[in-house]
Amino acid sequence: MPRLTGRLASLCLSLALLAPAPAEAAPAEVAALKYDVYVGGLHIYSLDVEMRLQSGRYRLSARGGTQGMVGMVYTWDTDLTADGIDQDGRVAAQRYLSKTQWQSRGRTVVLNFGADGRYALRQDPPPEPDPDIEGALPESLPNGVVDPLSFAIAAAQTLAKTGRCDQTVPVFDGQRRFDVIVTNVGPATLQPNSYSIYRGPAMRCGLGIERISGFRKSLRAKREKEERSTPPTIWVAQIKPELPPIPVRYDGEIALGKIVVHLTDASFRTEPN
Repeated sequence: MPRLTGRLASLCLSLALLAPAPAEAAPAEVAALKYDVYVGGLHIYSLDVEMRLQSGRYRLSARGGTQGMVGMVYTWDTDLTADGIDQDGRVAAQRYLSKTQWQSRGRTVVLNFGADGRYALRQDPPPEPDPDIEGALPESLPNGVVDPLSFAIAAAQTLAKTGRCDQTVPVFDGQRRFDVIVTNVGPATLQPNSYSIYRGPAMRCGLGIERISGFRKSLRAKREKEERSTPPTIWVAQIKPELPPIPVRYDGEIALGKIVVHLTDASFRTEPN
C-alpha cells in the first residue's frame, strides 16, 4: 500500500521571509480539494488537499487515509505539507514535512531546501541500512528540485504559461531522487460521471519517472512492467481563474489493478490578510 505514494510529495529560510512585511499584504487565495482513490473499482483511499497562494508564496497540505474494506484491514495515514516561493511562474521549494503511519509504524521526514543544491534532512526514526535501496542520499540537488507536493505547483505553472504539459521536473522527497517527465497528450473533455464533480475541458498529460536513487531494487522489474502496460495519465483543468490548473483525474496501473483518482469535492475562498 505505501507504494501508492510514488504515484499519486526550518533550517533554510528564504530572504523573502527575513524581509520586512509590506504594509498591507495581499489576500490569500485558498482551494480546498478532495480526491478519492479507486483500485480495481474499490474505494481504498481519500485525500484532502489545501492549496494556499499569497504574495508570491504557496503552501500545500494533504491529509489522507485508507477507506472502506481496505481501511478496516490496513492503516495508512499521511500528513504532508510543503512551503515555497512562487514568483512569476518560478517555483522554489523551501520546506517539506511528511508524517506517515503504516499500521503501527510511524515516520516523520523534515526536508529543508537551501541554496546551491544544499539541503537539510531529519528523519524520525532514523533509517536503518537497507541493501535493497539503490544508491545513497544525494550529496547535492539540481537546480529547480522540488518535493512531491511542490511538483504539482511547478507543473501547473508551466502549463499555465505555455499551454502545454511538456517538462521535466527534478524531485526529492528525503529518500527518493527522481525526475518526473510530463508529456503533452492534448486537450480532452471529461464527461459527467457519478465519481467526479468535474466535467468539461481539460488538458491530458502523460507521466513518466526516471528513477535516480532511493528506490527498491527488488521492485524494479514489477514497476517497469506496470508502466509499460498502462502509462499513467493525468487530466488538469483551470477551474478558477485566480489559481493555477489543478488535477481533476488520474489513471494508472499497479499490481493490484487499475488505479483511478477522482476530484470529488472542491471549494474556494479568499482570506483577508
